Amino acid sequence: MNITYEQKDAMTFIGYHTEIRPEEGYQKCPEFWDREYNEKYARLWQTMKPETPIEEAILANGIGMFAICSESENGFAYWIAGLYQGGEVPEGLELYSFPASEWAVFSTKGPMPGSLQTLNTYVWQEWFPTEGKRFQANGMATLEVYSAGDPQSPDYESGIWVPVKEA
Repeated sequence: MNITYEQKDAMTFIGYHTEIRPEEGYQKCPEFWDREYNEKYARLWQTMKPETPIEEAILANGIGMFAICSESENGFAYWIAGLYQGGEVPEGLELYSFPASEWAVFSTKGPMPGSLQTLNTYVWQEWFPTEGKRFQANGMATLEVYSAGDPQSPDYESGIWVPVKEA
């Protein structure tokens, strides 16, 4: 696991989400990915020919290269998202924006979802309580960042970005 601190410009993402209770996150997040992959991605990745506005948006915005975790009333909203490139937002998709801020950028290698879940546990149980930084407001949201490639590979890279500000 590596950590750097980086200043990032404002970012807007496009995607879709589900509500998850915190105690179910490590089970429900992978289930959401599996269900959405079967419904929205499996055929598209085989043909690379979008047939719906959502499939066009998936390809144009890289939906699936990020996940957003944002606080909600009953837990957190878990988004499958991509960096918004502009244009129409098809029905069924929404936008989510982060303001310009400093980010703690954590990275890891290993098969999904285990490597990212291990990193997530480290971020919230070890780094956050001891680091002299505090969570940036913005609805208590963080980003998961995924690389291209085989998510089951021992060399697969992923990360978690946490907006921070000095305490």
